[in-house]
Amino acid sequence: MKRKGTAALALGVALAFLLSACGGGGTGGKVGEPTDITSSFQNTDSIDLSFTDRDRSGAYETAGATTVAFTDSGATVSGGGAVANGTAVRITVGGTYLLSGSAANGSITVEAGEADKVQLVLCGLSLASQDRPALYIRTADKVFLTLAEGSVNSLSDGASYTYTDGDSTPDGVIFSRADLTINGKGTLSVSALAKHGVVSKDDLIVTGGHLTVSAPNVALCGKDCVKIGGGDISLTAGTDGIRADNTEEAHRGFVYIAGGRLSVTAEKDGVQAETLLKVTGGTLSIKTGGGSANGSTHTDGGFNPSWGFGGNYGSTATANEASAKGLKCAADLLIEDGQITVDSADDCLHAGGSILLSGGTLVLSSGDDGVHADNALGVAGGTVMVTKSYEGLEATDIVVSGGSISIVASDDGLNAAGGNDGSAMGGRPGQGNFEAVNGSLSITGGYLLVNAAGDGLDSNGHLIVTGGVTLVSGPTNSGNGALDYAGTASVSGGVVIALGAAGMATGFTAAENQGAIFLSSLSQQAGGTSFAIVDESGCALASFTPDKAYSSAVITAPGIKEGKTYQILVGATVEGADENGYAQNAAATGGKAIAEVEMTSLLFGANGMGDMGGGMFPGGGMGGPGGMRPR
Repeated sequence: MKRKGTAALALGVALAFLLSACGGGGTGGKVGEPTDITSSFQNTDSIDLSFTDRDRSGAYETAGATTVAFTDSGATVSGGGAVANGTAVRITVGGTYLLSGSAANGSITVEAGEADKVQLVLCGLSLASQDRPALYIRTADKVFLTLAEGSVNSLSDGASYTYTDGDSTPDGVIFSRADLTINGKGTLSVSALAKHGVVSKDDLIVTGGHLTVSAPNVALCGKDCVKIGGGDISLTAGTDGIRADNTEEAHRGFVYIAGGRLSVTAEKDGVQAETLLKVTGGTLSIKTGGGSANGSTHTDGGFNPSWGFGGNYGSTATANEASAKGLKCAADLLIEDGQITVDSADDCLHAGGSILLSGGTLVLSSGDDGVHADNALGVAGGTVMVTKSYEGLEATDIVVSGGSISIVASDDGLNAAGGNDGSAMGGRPGQGNFEAVNGSLSITGGYLLVNAAGDGLDSNGHLIVTGGVTLVSGPTNSGNGALDYAGTASVSGGVVIALGAAGMATGFTAAENQGAIFLSSLSQQAGGTSFAIVDESGCALASFTPDKAYSSAVITAPGIKEGKTYQILVGATVEGADENGYAQNAAATGGKAIAEVEMTSLLFGANGMGDMGGGMFPGGGMGGPGGMRPR
């Protein structure tokens, strides 16, 4: 197995972009600086994310190839390198083997030299092995399982195995102790009754073909890695869809998906890895644990008993611990591109280390968190749509520097906390229960839309906004706020309109370059109508149409200046507003003024205490800096 560093360049470029957007990292300055999360990601120099030309091609030569034809009465071999004993075929040397026919109880065993490469070409093969793997690769350097164009093939096993090899029992329909690549343009159906579908104790690579696998345990398992570069793959698993579980070597135990179409239905995790899970392309559709409808109820401190797993599935000490997550890694998870849809009873994306989302389109529906990282979470690009979640994005430190993000959450939209979610308060599987240490939430770019029943933006440490567009339709109950933080909240750029209940409402504690307004006691306004801050010329500096009723507002935008007066309009028509009612520096007509704000400083309004001690603005109440005249 050749190992070379190919992951570092792409990761370095993405992290450099994130760091650039974060303004250099660290803390300090009048209003604080976004957190640098680049050091949270591991060095991936030693991880081999390449595919060889032969991995991808699926080409083969018929001249000089050995042919093997199966029947129920026995197999016929033409050529060298293979011998048949009834319907059991043994291949002993490298070369190309053309396999066809059918047998109700047949098997193939590869026992080639340690340096031999073997190509098995399935040309219409149907084998059902009753007490052992249908294909057992005992020794070879590498085996290519090529699906001949237009061929239809099937491999299956029995409900129990009697075959053993030394002190172990090969326990998959296809079981390999050497590197295994599946390629070509044909079709292969793998049906496991005993345990696993396809297993490699080294690398497992898929680059082509139509592959369907059903198994009571894992569908595709590569101990050292699973790499998918193409193909049309459909997996149904009683435990995990895809698993790479080498925990002993830092450069192994990874999953890399670079292309193809992948559909996974799994009772537990959809895709799980130990050292790295990376997606740079392809179309993925994943459903785990019965889907988000089968997740935690979050209503009574308990969990949905229909999960049926009987344990705590939030821990990520190793990727092998049972859970029902969509994409899961014990270390880092990176998504650069691809079309990804996840419907999971547990977290849709989960990392015991850090997560970086820099491209692609993600549609996530979760019975727990949409995206959870124990350490850092960065969103630098792409489209992320969390259509259902308990908490939308959750990590110790969160940096949003780009992309388009929309979140629906029954608790917090974004939660920057600390520690991990290994323990479950109230017993719900996968419940995020961070330790009480500082976290940080930084927004430096992108477009962020939050609809949260709990806190819209929640930081256990500091909240820092330097750019981007952030629109929050926050809680209607007074136990939460559109913004919540334990340290400070500062702004030096970007647009924020955060609307919610008044009871725990908080505003910014520091502003630079532009003004920040906090209105803590508006008359209750209905959702579904536009909200806009308008200057003296009638220009809407920023607008938003929230989904829910609100009685407090936090507003900042580049055009808000000290010494100017602004009106807050509801129900106005704002020219060029998008589907969320957002527009910037646009004409506003009609509507009703519910407040007039005179900016005698860059901060207007007083900040209430918030959850466990948000900081206080200078001044106090409506008589703090500036003055508001209710309309």
